[in-house]
Amino acid sequence: MKSSIIDIPRQYHQNDLFGIQVYQDALIKFIQLTDTPITIALQGEWGSGKTSLMNQLRYSLCDVEQALYYPVWINTWQYSLMHTPSQSIIAILEGIIGQIGALSPYHKWDESKKKIGGIFKKMATVSAKVAVGTIGVDSGAVDDLFASGGGESTIVQLKNEIAKLIETALEQNPQKKGFILYIDDLDRINPPVAVEILELLKNIFDLKNCVFVLAIDYDVVIKGLKPKFGELTDKNEREFRSFFDKIIQLPFSMPVASYNVDAFLVEALNEIAFFTPEELTNVALAETLSEITRLSVGSNPRSLKRLTNTLSLISIINESLAKSQHSSQSTQDKMLNFALVCMQIAYPYVYNQLTEEADFKKWDEGVAARLKLRQLTDAERESLDATDEFDNDWEKVLFRMCQKEVYLSTRVFSISGLLNKIAEIVNDDEHLGDIVSSIIELSAVTNLKAFDAPMKLPGKFNRDLSNYKFNGTVYDKKVNLVNDLVLHHLALHPGLTYEQLKEDFRIQRNMDTVFMRFERYEAIMQEKGKVEFFPKNKTMDDTIRLADANIFICSNWPITSQGKPAQFAKLLEAAKKLGYEITVC
Repeated sequence: MKSSIIDIPRQYHQNDLFGIQVYQDALIKFIQLTDTPITIALQGEWGSGKTSLMNQLRYSLCDVEQALYYPVWINTWQYSLMHTPSQSIIAILEGIIGQIGALSPYHKWDESKKKIGGIFKKMATVSAKVAVGTIGVDSGAVDDLFASGGGESTIVQLKNEIAKLIETALEQNPQKKGFILYIDDLDRINPPVAVEILELLKNIFDLKNCVFVLAIDYDVVIKGLKPKFGELTDKNEREFRSFFDKIIQLPFSMPVASYNVDAFLVEALNEIAFFTPEELTNVALAETLSEITRLSVGSNPRSLKRLTNTLSLISIINESLAKSQHSSQSTQDKMLNFALVCMQIAYPYVYNQLTEEADFKKWDEGVAARLKLRQLTDAERESLDATDEFDNDWEKVLFRMCQKEVYLSTRVFSISGLLNKIAEIVNDDEHLGDIVSSIIELSAVTNLKAFDAPMKLPGKFNRDLSNYKFNGTVYDKKVNLVNDLVLHHLALHPGLTYEQLKEDFRIQRNMDTVFMRFERYEAIMQEKGKVEFFPKNKTMDDTIRLADANIFICSNWPITSQGKPAQFAKLLEAAKKLGYEITVC
């Protein structure tokens, strides 16, 4: 038994659990037969298996005995860490050239290093100024990257030197056909920078005997081109596509729709022992798990690995509970656990509504009002009544819920199908809420729930009438205590910035609604005439001054919400960690 499924790319010696060998082999054969130069883009969302496929390509084309290609592997994300965008581009170029140069005869590489070093001294701009001083180059040596300066451009000079290195490396080993440059993790970099790297590498490495394999999603390219072309529309879509086609000669979309998820799930669930081997041989169970997966996390390998790791932790908890309570979890309970964890990972907003009201078949206008859902039009109601997925009242509430997020609205039929599958597994509408609620208690330990704004749920807050003492003063209003606490902290830490203050008192993901910049407050006031949970008609003179910002502090500080610690309780914990003593009077 394993406790986790490691989220690392598949290595060449590991089994093809997703069943994509035929696609992999076809791509390998294409590269073996292709003319050069050529650029191939492996396209797919983050976690879809691009790096795993690149590992297989490298092994088959570069690492096996008598391989025809030299490999150059660059993880762009690693090169971008602790660097500005322009520094990252230079570092990536240095990394690629260094790997190529290491395969040339020593004296040739030594000569080239001097010339390339001189070229890098002149590379002061890559669409932006390069902070050359950070890489040991005189910051006064600045040339335009593409300017000729009376001779060859910097790009051409660099390209010529690289071509010589490639030619020398191939001369000493005539068996080799060329170099394959694997450029990974471009989709983890800021999209405009990723596009800039793409364009520059294309200009420099458009060389004979070079094959480029890039791991990048077309959506990243679109985002990266927005500063150049604006928002994507029907009118300018051709411009986006033309740019991509100019750089990429062969797009290869990861065949996620063809992934054999069933084989992966059975093996993974067997490894973590969430189901017994006997249960996993049940064809009906396997089909149900497959359907639940299809309706939720889909076939993204990273999501599937997170799913199995979450289930592994729950399995360990179940095992401990079984020993203490002398009981064991039924197959039905495990299936519900599986479905709810899938919901948690794929649709966290809907999952969080289940934690508030587990009996989803009782979702009604009261729930809709609490969530401030818009009313359906008559035409929408008539259209929904005609579908099996939304003909019930609770399903119509779900439909309105899903309109709050674009992603949910595109998956609304799958979400309805998943909840109906959960109801089918329970098969007891009378006790649906109790059963789902008891299962959620286990899956909730791995839930990421963000409180992005003060929650207003009338009648569900525990009203706190306590007084609190801090620094010798007793406070009957918590907002006054928070103001004085922040002022005291600032006095002890002169020069504190806005980001540092938010981090010191981190009580939720979005701290901008707790400590609000004056500019944002002013903009909301002008637009709406009020800022919820902040005072009206305040000026810059009323703000708390930080080193780089002026702020107001939120006035809403509940101690609990839905029976759980809320903002003020979390603030007390943050203050305690900072060494401040706040007591209840």
